[in-house]
Formats: sequence, C-alpha cells, structure tokens
Amino acid sequence: MRVRTAAVAAAGVGALLLTACSGGQSSGSSDTLTWSMWIGSSDDQKVWDGVGDTGAEASGKKVSLQGSPFADYWTKISTQLGTSAAPCIVTMQSLRVNQFTDGLLPLDDLVKSTGFDTAAFDKGGMKALSVDGKQYAIPYDTGPLLLFYNKDAFGKAGVAAPRPGWTVDDFEAAATALKKKGQVALATSVEDIFLEGTILSINGGTMIDGSGKVDFGDPKTAEAVDWIAGLVKDGTATRADGADASADDNAFINGTAATVVGGPWNSLDFKAKAKFEVGVTTIPSPQGAQKTYSAGSGFGISKTCSDPEGAFKAITAMTSEKTLTSLAKDGRAFPARTAAQSAWYENAGIDGAEETLKSALASAVPLPGSADGDKLSQLLSQYGPQMVNGQKPAKDVLAEISRHLGK
Repeated sequence: MRVRTAAVAAAGVGALLLTACSGGQSSGSSDTLTWSMWIGSSDDQKVWDGVGDTGAEASGKKVSLQGSPFADYWTKISTQLGTSAAPCIVTMQSLRVNQFTDGLLPLDDLVKSTGFDTAAFDKGGMKALSVDGKQYAIPYDTGPLLLFYNKDAFGKAGVAAPRPGWTVDDFEAAATALKKKGQVALATSVEDIFLEGTILSINGGTMIDGSGKVDFGDPKTAEAVDWIAGLVKDGTATRADGADASADDNAFINGTAATVVGGPWNSLDFKAKAKFEVGVTTIPSPQGAQKTYSAGSGFGISKTCSDPEGAFKAITAMTSEKTLTSLAKDGRAFPARTAAQSAWYENAGIDGAEETLKSALASAVPLPGSADGDKLSQLLSQYGPQMVNGQKPAKDVLAEISRHLGK
C-alpha cells in the first residue's frame, strides 16, 4: 500500500522521476526493465530505488523506476497498459487489480515453471491480487486497517490508551473527554479504502459486495456515514476534504485530530512526522463484533513486456524475505511474506503494534476490488464530503453516486 501524506511534495518528486525516467522504451529494452510505482516523498524514492537494485541484481538488467504521485498513478497506468509505453513491472493495489487484468500477464505459468513458493506469503495477500483464479501480482505488503491515535492527547484528556477490540461506545466516551480539552477526536476521510474500512468496522456496512459489485443497498452503510457526520456536527471530527486526500493525515500529524484511520504502511510516516507519541489500536466496533478490511499491493508484469521471465526474476528478488525484512525494519510495509513479519513488529516503534495487528488480522477480510473502483473513488471525492460533513443525508448522496455509476 501507499503512504498518503505529503501530496504536494509527492507531485514534485513524481515530476522529477518521470523526467528522469522518460527516456527509453517503457515496455523494456534489451538491458532495462521499467518499473512503475507510486512515490509519496523523497524517502519513498530512496527506499524503492533500493528495492529496484535487488531486482536488477537478480535479473541481470537495469530496473528503471517510473514514479508518480498516487493520485496520478492510476490515470497514467490505465493509458499505458496494453501499449508499447507500458512498463514491464507494474505495481498493483489489491483494490484495483481487477480493473487492469486486460493489460497484465497472469503469473501462474511463471510461478509454476520457476517453482516460486507462493505458500511463503500471507494467503489473504495472495488472494487479494488474484482475479478469477489467476494470479496477477506477487504481494510485497498486506495488512488490516487500523486506528492510529495521539497518546499525548489521550493522556491529557484522562482517556486510557484504547486496547484492541474497543467499542463504538468507548470511542464516543473518549471523543467527549477529548472535546472537553478542546481536542477534536477523529480526522475524517472520503478516500475509498479508509471510508469503507471505517464503515465496516463501525457497524458492518459495505459499499462493494464479494463479487466486486458496488452496492449501497445495505442500510447500515448510510447509517455508519451518518454516524460520522454526527461527529462532525458535534465538533468531535474534522470536516472531510475531497480535494485533498492527505487532509486527514495532516490533521492527525499536526495534532488537530487525535485519531485517524490508516494501515501499517502509514506507521513510518506518522512516527517520523508527529511531534507526539503515536499509538495504534483497532477501529472501534460494536461490542463483540470486531471486523476490519485488509488490503495490500504487489508487483505484476504487463502483457507487452518484452522480457517477462526477466521481470519475474526481478519481482522474485523484490519480494524476497531479505527485501521485505528490510522494508519491515523501515516500517515501510507490513510484509506479505510471513517470515518477514516479525521484523515489522520488532521495528515498528509503536507501543502495542503487535497486539493490535494480530487482533485486527484475526477478523480482517480482503477489501473487494471492483471494476468500478476508480469511478467510485472519484465520486466519493466529489460527493462524499456532502454526506460525511452532514450537508445531505448519506442515503441521498449514495443514491446520487449510484446513479452516476449507472446502477
């Protein structure tokens, strides 16, 4: 997955990377494998350059990184796949992989012919990057959605550190105590994965069914959004900003909001930038009904890649235990390889991280991808603030989004 913050910086980094890597045939020349990846900061660039170096060593070819800000990545890759401009190695997010299968090479034959051990990976992480029984990417990370919190703010408000499995009632009590100290409790988001994850945890509502169809028929979905809108109205949650996907992260990091929904991939950025002690727990849920979504990302191969065997050798190294252990030590990703996960726990530097991750993973389900995923994401950015901020009832806004999707 990605780190959401530093959108402005990411745009500059992405522009530099695209300029640096624009030369050469994107689908791979005789001595180069191009690799597309979203880049969120200069730190991201350094980390992923190192991962690319491991792929280069394994394949015997240069791995040339094409970086884009996350918001621009999907537009760019959708125009490239299926053409000679497509990169050889394509980074895929589990939420979106089924939108790009026409341009991706199924990896099953390469897995079989090379004896690549897929059993070494988290089963959910592998499944999330497969479509109709075909494997389209090898995961480098996976992980459940969590709630990060400001331990200093909680302490000043006299709120005990929330333990995994805490309830919606517990959260509301904490929000009330925080408000008395002038502290907003929750940073809201209309970004697909974080809004959907919050809704599922709060009351089990869903936006996408198991087959990948967008479906707002479950009344619990609107009820959960209206619950968030109630927090905004009460002054215990920030207003959602559809134009700035990093607004929730920034509100958390700068201390405006005491909690934010994120994934293990956010831990490094939060810990590095926050001027307070960061804690992590599960997203509040009804008593005895803890549930969360999991998601992840991995590396696939475009159908127009001139050297799929070489690209797979690179991917093998880029998802090796050594490489993923290194990413885990950086707090960059919760590894999809189970043997590397202990390194993340040991180096996360956030109190309670292991207990929280294990608790969340026990109830996590893969967030379904959808062929309408990008459209849904765009429509949530456009119309989502109206319902999250309480301007319109959630059921009315969801009906409007549904009409735009042709449902």
